[in-house]
Amino acid sequence: MSRLRIFFSSAIFSFRAQFSWLNPPMWLTMKFALGLSQMAFFVFVGQFITNDPNVISYIAIGNALQTVSWNTVFSVITITGHDKWDGTLPLLITTPASRLPIFIGRAMMHVLDGMLSVAISFVFAIFLFGVNFANADLLALSIAVVLTAFTMAGFGLLIGGFSFYFREPIVLANIFTFVLLIFCGVNFPIQELPQPLQPISYAFPLTYGIDAARKAIAGATLVEISPILGLELIVGLVSIAIGYIFFQSFERAARKTGRLEAV
Repeated sequence: MSRLRIFFSSAIFSFRAQFSWLNPPMWLTMKFALGLSQMAFFVFVGQFITNDPNVISYIAIGNALQTVSWNTVFSVITITGHDKWDGTLPLLITTPASRLPIFIGRAMMHVLDGMLSVAISFVFAIFLFGVNFANADLLALSIAVVLTAFTMAGFGLLIGGFSFYFREPIVLANIFTFVLLIFCGVNFPIQELPQPLQPISYAFPLTYGIDAARKAIAGATLVEISPILGLELIVGLVSIAIGYIFFQSFERAARKTGRLEAV
């Protein structure tokens, strides 16, 4: 029970802490403007190249799913960075509470926030860019979105482990957020990448999530996309495990070098 209490308190307080610098009106503005502007940019680039509605739909769906990374990767990576800048990181580290529920719990509210971002982006895709959801299997699509948000939070935790040691985790957050645009089949098929780079795509849970969501919108059932979701879950759990190892190892390194409080 104590671990569950730590898990839920970490989830709630880490998310609420954002509003010391990010107020609700700004959060709502970002929630609607960020997904729309990104989707519109790439859709308009696609329309410049071709008027094929399948291509437009491909791009819109990919960008709708990619918006989850702003919450589950960018926000999760910067959690420790904000603790460091605000001077609360030493207090967190010295607590006798178990590290694992703290580590995982702090990302969970961002999972819900990421799911909301995807839902809003789907509305834009339908009403502004004409994506057809008539054949969509909503159960399969919903599970794909939930699993993608969860596994991408795991990926964010993996990268966030570096935040203990490096001064500017925001740099890592920016790098990996845009790396996902290149490698995860957001705007073009993975097969269009150079052959040596294609295996990299399958190290990211988002690759599987986008593929599963596209198939679910086209009418594939949960059973039909379950192999893709299974691979996504495996990659996500591996990310969490490796991230937790990084979390502990970089915590020890930061203690030894004094970087724990360096800003």
